[in-house]
Amino acid sequence: MVARESTIESPKIGQTITFLATTRDTGGAELVIEARMRPGAFIPLHRHLLQEETFEVLAGTGSFTVGGARIIGRAGERVRVPTGVTHRFGNRSREEVLLPARLRPALRTEELFERLFRLGAQGKANKWGAPSPLTTARLIREFRDEFLYLATVPVWLQRMLAGPRP
Repeated sequence: MVARESTIESPKIGQTITFLATTRDTGGAELVIEARMRPGAFIPLHRHLLQEETFEVLAGTGSFTVGGARIIGRAGERVRVPTGVTHRFGNRSREEVLLPARLRPALRTEELFERLFRLGAQGKANKWGAPSPLTTARLIREFRDEFLYLATVPVWLQRMLAGPRP
């Protein structure tokens, strides 16, 4: 289980996450993280099926796409992503972006993030931070509700290719 104030890093995507409030801290109501994104860092277009996500830009300038709308988030601004809406975010600036985020409900997302970042740190992820298709299928089966589903492939197809829950 992830501990509050622990930090994980994904060198491929240029992001570091610190867990500010975990499932244990909030009784599962939310997961609060602080993301630090180097220039060029990004998270690909995806959707959360059961969670809403809210970002607050504390420093730097974040680039977001939410449901097709492009948003430039500056320090002090918030960006809300409703449940099921496709979104991506990144840092197209020349300075680091500090970006706390809340995911509601928490589900087991901290475990998924920890696993994905560990794979990236071990060099087992591509340039987008994604693991191999076989590992991705295993993660979808294990984290079916929490998974960051690609926006360009129907969710039903991603789940079908991953196979049934264990």
